[in-house]
Amino acid sequence: MTRQDNASVILVGFGIWAAATLVYQQVGAYFFEGSALTYWLNIVSTSGLCILAFVGLMRWRQIAPQDWLQGVACLALPGMLGEIPILANFGDLMSVMQPETAGRYGAFLFACYSALIGFAWLIATRAARKPLPAAESAL
Repeated sequence: MTRQDNASVILVGFGIWAAATLVYQQVGAYFFEGSALTYWLNIVSTSGLCILAFVGLMRWRQIAPQDWLQGVACLALPGMLGEIPILANFGDLMSVMQPETAGRYGAFLFACYSALIGFAWLIATRAARKPLPAAESAL
């Protein structure tokens, strides 16, 4: 990945994190304080949407699959770091939800980031294992 790719993906990651945090700040109680089914559907659907957005971003930026692990680090780190003060001050910053909901919210974040990073790792390692074409391997 080029430096421009890194910077672009980091900015997109920050934007996605900020937008998602604002959404959950407003309507998070529905997703995290409702039924167990709603909670798990939120985890599965959000993880899937994150993976689809990631694949779209990597293809749009024409980033080779073997570089997707680096790409996911650039995409996920702004949100992972941004969540530290959110979780530390959950009751104040996510006031639509009960302070006890911080655990469910944190578990949701772990699930989504794990799915995204695991997917990128799988794609990157599969791409790295592909044998080089004969012309390239002769160099």
